[in-house]
Amino acid sequence: MSNSQPRLQHFLILAVAMTLSTTAVHGQSNTSSFSSNDLGISVSDGDRSSAADALRDYKHPNYARTPAGTAARSSAAASRQSISASAAAAAGIAGDDFTQNPGDVAYQGGQTVQYAVSHAVYLNPGRECTIAACWGNPERFLDDVGESDFIHILDEYVGLEGSHRYTLGDRVVLTGALPTTPLSESDLIAMLHAVVARTGAGGYRNIYHLFLPPGADTCFDAPYNNECYSPDKPATFAFCAYHDSVTYSDLGHVLFTVEPWQGPTSGCEDSPVGAPNSQLIDSTDDTLSHELFETISDPDGTAWWNSAYSPLYGYEMADECLFYGPGNYLSEPTLPIDGHLYRVQSEYSNDKHACAISPHN
Repeated sequence: MSNSQPRLQHFLILAVAMTLSTTAVHGQSNTSSFSSNDLGISVSDGDRSSAADALRDYKHPNYARTPAGTAARSSAAASRQSISASAAAAAGIAGDDFTQNPGDVAYQGGQTVQYAVSHAVYLNPGRECTIAACWGNPERFLDDVGESDFIHILDEYVGLEGSHRYTLGDRVVLTGALPTTPLSESDLIAMLHAVVARTGAGGYRNIYHLFLPPGADTCFDAPYNNECYSPDKPATFAFCAYHDSVTYSDLGHVLFTVEPWQGPTSGCEDSPVGAPNSQLIDSTDDTLSHELFETISDPDGTAWWNSAYSPLYGYEMADECLFYGPGNYLSEPTLPIDGHLYRVQSEYSNDKHACAISPHN
């Protein structure tokens, strides 16, 4: 585990079988244009080989509100439950633990994230998007949530109470053409490898958030390549986002989230009614919040998740607090986060045996 917190000094552009350019821009604002301080690099055969050989430690989808998403969630829960039941039998553990609240998540003994720097990585082919137009304000949200009371719901899971533990890093803007969509899991892991190889900022103290542009589908690798973010292909549209961990033989362990476009008509959006910012901004930040909290509380699938034999089996803390309203939209609370209003989901607290927006109320 890395104990350092290096910050990115450049914004890198990655390519698979092509040379791309990136924008070197430091800051936390939603810039409407990018400067011309470009750094061109290529993903090498070594990058691709390291990505192909990487150990895929864990991935946990935020399932879509679709038939494919429901089927994928049920299949994953059944598989995980079967594995856990076999392990319990082998260990001589009889029966379920019914002493906990049915909604409580249980500690499985693994690593949590006590400190982390979040890095925003925007896939922006042809510079067609401004960050504000395509993604809203994810960097401001990451900065705000790290300084908020909201983030302290995690204290009970990571065992710390101090402030300023989750901070904002720098920005990576990928401006070259993407590989043919749907982007595969391997495509994204290869891109991530090239970034981390250059920055050296891996381990449990760094989280990379990969933001995909509108129209970019992505699928898991085989045998789960029928599980995708694919609003244009309902038969495979199974997830809205996911958090992941991977171990490269040369770079070690890396945590990241994949954030496909969450805007209007994506199939993953929040309701436009009552959005304090806009439907795009609040939908993007809502999904980002979900993945951030779950990455911190269960980065590798070995820490906090619901292991009771119940309809919530396998759920992580954010999964338990997704609620739907009229029109099948997400129905989330509006709350102040470090001085700005956001509409994002609540998070499950074992201390309260309920979904919460603060450890204090």
